[in-house]
Amino acid sequence: MKKGKRIMGYLMITTLVVGLAAGILVADETMSGNKSLDKCAPQVSVPSTVDNPFKMIIRLWPHHHTDKKLLKESLAAFSQYRNTCDEVWLCTKPGYSSIEEHRESARLMAEAADEMRKIGVIPSIQIGSTIGHADGFSGDTVSLTWGTLVSSDGVKTKQCSCPRQPAFLSHIREMASLYAACKPGMVWLDDDLRIARHSPAREGCFCETCIGLFNKETKNTWTRETLVAAMTRGDGAAVLRKKWITFGQESLAGVARAAAQGVHSVSPKTRMGLQHYNGHTDLLNGYDWKPIFRAFEEETGWTAGSRPGSGFYNDHAPRGMIEKALGMARQIRRLPESIQCIAPEVEGYQHWATGKSAHGLAVESMLYLSMGADSLSYAILCSAFEPMEWYASTYLSELAAWRSFYETYVRYNAGTQPGGVQPFMSQEHAGRPLRAGENARSWMTANPGRVANDIAVLGLPLCPDGVWPVAIMLDAEAVDGMTEDDARNVFSGGVLVDTSAWDRIVERRLNDGFKAAEIPSKLKVVRGFTTPAEGRVACVSYNAAVSAAQRNEFLQAADWVARGRLPVVIETMAQMMVVSRVDKEGTLRSVTVLNASIGTQKPVTLRLRGCRGTMKTMAWMLPKEKPVILPVCWDALDALVTLPAIGPWQIGWIRAEE
Repeated sequence: MKKGKRIMGYLMITTLVVGLAAGILVADETMSGNKSLDKCAPQVSVPSTVDNPFKMIIRLWPHHHTDKKLLKESLAAFSQYRNTCDEVWLCTKPGYSSIEEHRESARLMAEAADEMRKIGVIPSIQIGSTIGHADGFSGDTVSLTWGTLVSSDGVKTKQCSCPRQPAFLSHIREMASLYAACKPGMVWLDDDLRIARHSPAREGCFCETCIGLFNKETKNTWTRETLVAAMTRGDGAAVLRKKWITFGQESLAGVARAAAQGVHSVSPKTRMGLQHYNGHTDLLNGYDWKPIFRAFEEETGWTAGSRPGSGFYNDHAPRGMIEKALGMARQIRRLPESIQCIAPEVEGYQHWATGKSAHGLAVESMLYLSMGADSLSYAILCSAFEPMEWYASTYLSELAAWRSFYETYVRYNAGTQPGGVQPFMSQEHAGRPLRAGENARSWMTANPGRVANDIAVLGLPLCPDGVWPVAIMLDAEAVDGMTEDDARNVFSGGVLVDTSAWDRIVERRLNDGFKAAEIPSKLKVVRGFTTPAEGRVACVSYNAAVSAAQRNEFLQAADWVARGRLPVVIETMAQMMVVSRVDKEGTLRSVTVLNASIGTQKPVTLRLRGCRGTMKTMAWMLPKEKPVILPVCWDALDALVTLPAIGPWQIGWIRAEE
């Protein structure tokens, strides 16, 4: 059993940082001897409130507990709009400040935590930096006396720590213990706990300490230069890359382990959480963050929390929330099953009135929940550039009106996952052979399936890293990263490809045994194939700027390869994103619909698959309004419902039961 509750995550920022990391040491400062999660899992405890996990969390910066006036204003705002603030994340002092400075900041934080408890708000903590976000990002560096992070090309950072330095781990442990003395609900580590993106270093850590420890583990004599060269090309490159990535993941886990030990030395009932970004594009981070979560759970005995995030700081280009949502979907699917809180960031950096609209915040919140989150965390007032009263009357008041809409959705969709077409990315992508002309770093980054960000508004239901997809979508980059085992699995089902992906398939001879298929006559410009494993392949165009007829043909091609199993098909022209939620039996539980245009969408008809029974009505759920009852027409086993007009950038969801 597991103890601790799904608490929400925090939101990421990218320029002003707030705090230093709280951490603690590893059981062995060289990061060796980690227990396996399988052995640890039976001792991990679960929260008593897991049946109602939804929370709304407000993230704060250090001045919210060091500035008495701002603290008082914050308490008043949270008291007025209590249903938008179940929890706050008080933030540590920024940079590598001295332990004495952290001690004073922790004292003031403890006072603020007590005040939060008085108004019924759970005080948790965000450790604003561990390794360090980037040079010039953090504040004081007075305590940074250990080795710093070095990139593969030898660039040495000044304000980002090598994660294997014993003195660094000791600092993290002590600093974390100071802040955790206030007995927080959770302690969250910021998303600088990563291998990549520590400017000016693109990745790390290739310092002499790390190379030496890696040599000790692998019984080798690499230098930075020879290691990088050996991972670039050659027979053993893929295996060596995998070993180096694993080493880096354990480096991060060591920092997490140190932080957890420090926290639990003074507050044994506090849970840990990780704030992470779309790290799947930076392959040196590893396929997932499981080693960090494993370290949290092994050291504390409690389930951990996740705050997926990345970017989208204003809604001037609102479709950016779609890209962020699809990135979050990948992050969420790669979490351990033991995670008991998934609270995506809703970020408004730099928290100016000219940045995000209140409506935009509310809409993106719902979109992130549709991707599988169960809570929400908001970085929308951190900088305090606007008066607290403005944040409260503008942002908190709007979110308060949406809360029941969110909470109903989370409860209703428990046990389901996004369904539809999966933009494919191999777990072994980092092992791909480099193509002619690619440089030594090319294998370290990847972003297959990015075209999904654009074509989502055609109404194709997408499920990045989906658990139960009905079809797969490949682009050229995804094909490059596929192993032969991947290809056998992928081509045993339905597959969408574009011309560039098809060319790579042919180049790699992955199409051996494919035969031209008889496809529906209405698919005039689509090439279709069947595979030896009885899969279907359709070659289409991935383009969001198409005619209504081309859009319709694209969706029909997707439905053909899926053998008529797309969970939702928009029958009439619309620029809308749909997110279907299905269970493991393929039963459709709900469909979230977003009008991704600045015009009102006229009524549209949706074809729904996998609905239970022969219901006569469904409900169209809207924020701040009563449900709209929709008549259901049946076409064999497909349910047809017509939605009323949907306003610009409005969102709602269909409850697929009477």
